[in-house]
Amino acid sequence: MSLLRRAVLGAGTLIAAVGIAAAPAVAQPSEQDTTWMVAAHQSNLAEIAAGTAAQEQASSPEVREMGATLITDHQKLDADLTAAAEQLGVDLPDAPTPEQQAALEQVKAQQGAAFDTAWIASQIEGHQMTIAATTQEISAGTDPTVVALAEAASPVVQGHLDHLRQMSGAPTTVPSGIGDPGSPVLGAGLIGAGLLVAAGSLTLLARRRRA
Repeated sequence: MSLLRRAVLGAGTLIAAVGIAAAPAVAQPSEQDTTWMVAAHQSNLAEIAAGTAAQEQASSPEVREMGATLITDHQKLDADLTAAAEQLGVDLPDAPTPEQQAALEQVKAQQGAAFDTAWIASQIEGHQMTIAATTQEISAGTDPTVVALAEAASPVVQGHLDHLRQMSGAPTTVPSGIGDPGSPVLGAGLIGAGLLVAAGSLTLLARRRRA
């Protein structure tokens, strides 16, 4: 190989190497961002399932209407979330958490007005936890796309919570500590736990009244 050709090849290799080194690294979502995306996705799936249950079992037109609202809004939120997750390379589960599923089954075990009461209580608890997790993502998240998703979801979820609290007759203001940006709540497991506690408490109360 001639000296000239070697020099040309060497220069080309050097330019390519410099180009690779100069290319900016693609930032990956932080653990906080990824955790929120997974929790928000599972919460969306849980809310869609709860909305479907309300459509099928609620005795109150207001509960059925709220169930339809949850389905529509959380399907839209989840479509945006899953599209971003695919773009960012974040793997999302295909179902709510086992705790969320078990909690909904407890609510679905109720009938008539008891179902409506349990459903509203469980949704208040779940939406409070979702607000807390979303507020934390807005405060501590680092990926602009994920933070923007949380910012878009926050008023939607807060609107649901306000309406649910009106349905229950409770004040619409969020109790102290819920939604605190410094809260360590990360949504999915606590949402499931909240649903379970709310439904279980109502079931126990109904049994005591029958006794």
